[in-house]
Amino acid sequence: MVLLCNSDVFDCIYSFILKQICERIPMYISNRLSLLKPSATVAFTEKARKLQKAGHDVIVLAAGEPDFTPSRAVREAVKREALEGPTCYGPTAGYLEVRQALVEYLERTKGLRVNTDQVILSNGAKQALFNALAALIDPGDEVIVPAPYWVSFTAQVELLGGVVRIVTAESSNGFKVTPEQIHEALTPKTRCIIFNNPCNPSGAYYTADDVRELTEICTGAGCAIVSDEVYDMIIFEGGPYLSPAVVSDEAGELTAVVGGFSKTYAMPGWRIGYLAGPEPWIKKVTSFQGQATHHPSALAQAAALAAMTGDQQVVEEMRQEFLRRRDFLLEAISGIPGLCVDVPPQGAFYLLVGVAGLIEALPDAEGSTDVSTWLLEEAKVALVPGVEFGAEGFLRVSYAASMEDLERAVQRIDEAVRKLGL
Repeated sequence: MVLLCNSDVFDCIYSFILKQICERIPMYISNRLSLLKPSATVAFTEKARKLQKAGHDVIVLAAGEPDFTPSRAVREAVKREALEGPTCYGPTAGYLEVRQALVEYLERTKGLRVNTDQVILSNGAKQALFNALAALIDPGDEVIVPAPYWVSFTAQVELLGGVVRIVTAESSNGFKVTPEQIHEALTPKTRCIIFNNPCNPSGAYYTADDVRELTEICTGAGCAIVSDEVYDMIIFEGGPYLSPAVVSDEAGELTAVVGGFSKTYAMPGWRIGYLAGPEPWIKKVTSFQGQATHHPSALAQAAALAAMTGDQQVVEEMRQEFLRRRDFLLEAISGIPGLCVDVPPQGAFYLLVGVAGLIEALPDAEGSTDVSTWLLEEAKVALVPGVEFGAEGFLRVSYAASMEDLERAVQRIDEAVRKLGL
């Protein structure tokens, strides 16, 4: 009886029993998160990085990560902010000075006229996209997503309880959806369309006329537009850029523009993006962000401010280099058996490579995932399978990599493919 009354002994027995129970009953995870897959681009990049750390010479062409460094002025601004700037919390939507610079930047680059209450800075464009959708979608609402699409589009809609309505853009139409396709996809439950121009992963570019036609169909149906424009400064051909938000006053009231600085100014690791749109929409987004993450890093905001107000020649220099790399790949890939590029990209820094010939040639290969795995193992080149973007039969190649890496990757792929006897 004395032993049983000893509190230390009782605590030990209780802890032991509780541990046994917990080991047998797994923690409950919500159905919504249980069904969520990791980002395919991130997963393939991390897999390749692990192989590199293990000593393998892997060339990674999976991530959309420019291999340039931000300008000296941008880096100096971050340094000053770190050494001299305040370390307290700031406004949820971002510092007023940075938002004012963003307002001026949007008018200068897009002709989009907004005020500081119509913009919010976020931890990258991905968060801006999620914020926009979270303020818009209720469970059961339908969202039109043109395919090929960026992997997070469908994942975010599903995470919010929305219903994804895929509209497939055919390669015969330059990987662009037609106005007729959008019109047919609209239903009474349609809440919005996610529009991405230029497109990741295809590099397809919607001209000003294309944008007007698609926008007019959406506004006529009262369908909101979440316009992902992170590659708007990386265009090779097709004419001046047009955002749906400036097509008409009606479109401006229904459009939220998602943008960022990762691609244009080569600062992906600093995580700074923005959302611009109608004030009621941005107000709700600000409330949501205030509860979720609050404002983005002050250091990243300093970088964005310096980038927007500094010398823009660096942007043009990067664009020219991406164009040079694109042209190299188009010519080089055309000479590799089993591979083809049906649609030369007109923007961004990706291209979709058709691999139907490789799928047929590889034993037991059933699709682009098998081809991607084979190339990683045999050629030590990391590419993302098109199935992850709604483009089965293709691989996405990111040419946000050095010309040296691109040349080595092409040579390795060519050698591996020719061993198949193609």
